[in-house]
Amino acid sequence: MIEFSKNQRDYINAPLNKNIYLRACPGAGKTEVIAAKVAMEARQWQHFPSGIAVLSFSRSATAELSDRIAKVRRGNTNTHPHFVGTVDSFVLNHLVAPFAHSLTGYGGKDGDYSLKVVGPEALCFHRIKYPIEKQPIFANRYDWDAAVGRYLFWHASEPIRRKLNNVVLADWQIDHLKAAKVRFNAAGFATYKDVQRLAIEILTKGQFKERLALLVRRFPSIIIDECQDLSAEQIMIFTHLADLGVRFHLVGDLAQAIYGFRNCFPAAVSDFIAYLGCAEMPLVENFRSGQRIVDLHGKLVQASKTQGKANYAQVTCYLMEYKNCPSEVLGRFDALAVDHQEPVIVARGHSTLSKLRARDAEPGPAQLLAAAINAYVSDAPGSLYNALTTFSRYLAENCMECETLGVDRFHRPARISFAESWNQFLSECLLQLAAKGLGKQDVTWQQWCKLLRVALSDLVASPSYEEDCQRIVASLKTKKHSAPPGLGAEQVAPEEKNIQKIKRMRRLATIHEVKGETHDLTMLVSSAKQGEGSHWKEWLDDPHSEAARFAYVASSRPRHILIWAVKALKAPDRKRLADLGFYTYP
Repeated sequence: MIEFSKNQRDYINAPLNKNIYLRACPGAGKTEVIAAKVAMEARQWQHFPSGIAVLSFSRSATAELSDRIAKVRRGNTNTHPHFVGTVDSFVLNHLVAPFAHSLTGYGGKDGDYSLKVVGPEALCFHRIKYPIEKQPIFANRYDWDAAVGRYLFWHASEPIRRKLNNVVLADWQIDHLKAAKVRFNAAGFATYKDVQRLAIEILTKGQFKERLALLVRRFPSIIIDECQDLSAEQIMIFTHLADLGVRFHLVGDLAQAIYGFRNCFPAAVSDFIAYLGCAEMPLVENFRSGQRIVDLHGKLVQASKTQGKANYAQVTCYLMEYKNCPSEVLGRFDALAVDHQEPVIVARGHSTLSKLRARDAEPGPAQLLAAAINAYVSDAPGSLYNALTTFSRYLAENCMECETLGVDRFHRPARISFAESWNQFLSECLLQLAAKGLGKQDVTWQQWCKLLRVALSDLVASPSYEEDCQRIVASLKTKKHSAPPGLGAEQVAPEEKNIQKIKRMRRLATIHEVKGETHDLTMLVSSAKQGEGSHWKEWLDDPHSEAARFAYVASSRPRHILIWAVKALKAPDRKRLADLGFYTYP
């Protein structure tokens, strides 16, 4: 039985028919509080068939909410008439699906009029007639961006994407883009941005007024977890629903808004909170971290005073310096992390993480893949588990830009619902690679990598995978898979001890990947140079910047120890960080 604080109990007992902003600091136990709130309302609910919509932004977060609610309800997983799901699924299924065919002209298939949502990597036959910047433009690879008031393009190549998005479009090009979208939607397809655009159109057209009134009666109250992640388009949608009578409970921490690239800005969410006239209810007790860690990460964004747990040790915030490469601190990190079960190394971007993976003592991509295939063809006990573990880690580090489930032992992407499907995909990939002769490893690395490149091309050509898996496999084709430096003429043949070593590799993750997690020990790594919010000076220069919020999110993850790894400091900079609360690690 959870003993809730007074502030937590106040929210649990707060009325649903009033707009509320539950401002929850890191480690405030907001998930448990939301679960208790929903469970209490469900027990007392007398408005069937109306229900509460409880929304978050990822399947993993939704799954955690559902599990917590079921636990509070003593195993009862039936939430009807209430809805627990993602913001995207709510907008698609409850707002857009009943009306979209009236706007798009989609004739349906076998009585099914629902739109099929596809990502930019999917094969699409709808495109504009004339290329832009010599690039064919497919309808699922561009969207109207309400925040900037123009079309934005997607491309697998970052330079090409930047080039496309810097083009000043002529009127005739805009007309062609609109026409291709119309054909795309009329065929029953849409991107997530299309869904949001259609939702706004439905909410602003008078022809749907009566049916929208039924939606408001169906879900008179909506609880949104991690509300700081609301995009400009989503705020527009929920503003219209609020005008129709829906009441909102917004739960989150504006200082944890780190998705600016998705048009998620704390100022816009703050304006939405003000528009609703929300009563603010604070949760200012951090039940996760020691007080020194709480004080330190609070200074980064000038957060209000928060109470943390009693300090676990005399020193809980360490500073580690490196001269040239961040990998220089890994030995000290390992020594400090030896007594902690969940040590995680975090950085702003993959470029910094790649430097941490590049040490000679650690296996590179080709070595990981060779070890996975070697384990797959082995008859040794536990070899299949070793193979799937190693191969999934290889994919997570080299081929997946999407969010992964941190608790999943095989790095399953959050967008893939069933572990069985993901595990089968991993096994099928390894089976095909082994069938191409890659299990025979008494050859040199140069020979093996040459065979690997051919095998991967055949793997990419396979049409049997679902969309998310196909996207991951497609990214393999862009990888060079060169022989490990200095080992080209040596034999592959990894030994079992190397496989065991790979299993013990420390976890590395981006700040976006660890958002919402709890670690025993977290090391946040600063880049050597400033740029893109990845350097420690950028984290401290402006408490209202997204860079400061990056550091705030990462630094609020650990229970016991926080480490910042930074390039060698001069005396004034070292004092600046000491004043923040850091102690130099010997």
